[in-house]
Amino acid sequence: MRLGQAISSLLTEYGVEQIFGIPGVHTLELFREIGDSGLNVTIPRHEQGAGYMADAYTRVTGKPGVCYLITGPGVLNALTPIAQAWHDSIPMLVIGSTVTRPELGAHRGTLHDTPDLAPVLAPFCLISETVTDPARIPVLIDEAFTRWQTERPRPVYIGIPRDLLEEEVGELHRPAEPLPVTTGPVLADASEAQLDEAIAAIARAERPVIFAGGGTRHDGALVAALAERIAAPVILTGNAKGIIPADAPLNVGISLPFPRTQELVEDADLLIGLGTELSDFDVLFTGSAEPRIADIVRVDIDPAVTHPDQTRPTVRARVAGFLTRALDRLPQADAEATAAGLSRAAAAREGLAAERAADPHTPWIDAIARALPGDAILTADSAQVAYQSHHYLELDEPGRWIAPYGYGTLGPALPMAIGAAIAAPETPIVALAGDGSSLFTLTELATAYDLGANITFVIWDNGGYREIEVSFERTDIDPAGVRTTAHDLGAIAAGFGARVQRPTTPDELADALREASGLAGLDVIITQAPADQRVEADTLNPGAAA
Repeated sequence: MRLGQAISSLLTEYGVEQIFGIPGVHTLELFREIGDSGLNVTIPRHEQGAGYMADAYTRVTGKPGVCYLITGPGVLNALTPIAQAWHDSIPMLVIGSTVTRPELGAHRGTLHDTPDLAPVLAPFCLISETVTDPARIPVLIDEAFTRWQTERPRPVYIGIPRDLLEEEVGELHRPAEPLPVTTGPVLADASEAQLDEAIAAIARAERPVIFAGGGTRHDGALVAALAERIAAPVILTGNAKGIIPADAPLNVGISLPFPRTQELVEDADLLIGLGTELSDFDVLFTGSAEPRIADIVRVDIDPAVTHPDQTRPTVRARVAGFLTRALDRLPQADAEATAAGLSRAAAAREGLAAERAADPHTPWIDAIARALPGDAILTADSAQVAYQSHHYLELDEPGRWIAPYGYGTLGPALPMAIGAAIAAPETPIVALAGDGSSLFTLTELATAYDLGANITFVIWDNGGYREIEVSFERTDIDPAGVRTTAHDLGAIAAGFGARVQRPTTPDELADALREASGLAGLDVIITQAPADQRVEADTLNPGAAA
């Protein structure tokens, strides 16, 4: 078979079932008889959409998303979602074509000719290589799947010249044993002494606090067990949303930006960071400074990232393994320590509740919460109601909230909803976006319609970039460039085949979402924000703003 066809066949041996990508003249061979390979192919309307779909597909299934992309514009169109996957530690395999081997580096204006893309993608990838020998391809693919199991998972890019894809080759197969890893860092697990010292530090702590990140997504029961054992309040990042029930007394939620939780952290004598970078993003939107931390025990698969207040090395271990070992050795907190821990958590929970009650978006978030089916998956964009839902929308299961806020790009909600729908075809999917962010990838409504899945796209229409307008005002700068809109988003959505509703109150939003979530196919709900939550009218074009 030809190399392109052999690659598709090889991927099925790793359990790959799904490909995202747009065929082009440079990737025809990757699509040769692809229907016979057992692979399903989803065609987005832009390669950016392919990357976001692969990302969400991975978050829901745990299987690395795979993209087939043409060289030059195709790969570069996907660079933003590749970088997002790098930021959030999502494994993604990008197989891109290149110009032919004689044309590599010639720069003669050949179609899609671009200087070597491998160095461009290298900062965002575990592996980034242009291949000129077909024997190298199964080696790289096996290395990718091996390293995703042994270190922090991040994207992999393999560029293959078009003429190489066309070559006749024998079948490619997965080796019986993983091939030796020849690139990347050599990462050793934590030593016995380091593990013992970390557990001893936890045992000594009198006012511990747990900070749980995306690395704990599958370990919620163990995190809750540690919290109860040592009477420690638990702060969550967005990627850990739902790992502990929202009403658990020690769960203080995604609340680090808020004063009462910052006081909790500053009063602690030990912060236990589990599967998290301890990123400054978690305080970003209030303009607060990061709280001072007295001491940190950080447990993570990636030892390279540290916090400015961290004085001891990161314990390189999987969270589940570390917590199992710690729970075997840590004594149960006595009644006095338990009462004190619950009291500290209660104060932070009260602070979060007060922030929630004072927020003008809360009635709309409550409406979403009332109408959501119990198993719905939500994808969130950079938009006001989505930002506030990050903190205030309560979910009791992990994996239902997909909000890539660390990288903070605009436009991922809709294509990520498509990736989630492919991963969980029987599950209602709800995407949350603003009118500004929705326009970045609105054409993926066509892909969503073709899919026929239960996808509801909720657009918070505040007449432009209201969150940026607020940031201008907070910084005492006259707002500029925030008055952007679309003449009629509903008409656009209907043109793509969506059922469209336009609720104007929280109750109407709840009714619309409840109805849409019960139907197969594509629904778009456009909610006009109240006047005090809208961008100031554009005096240059008042008709459009109206």
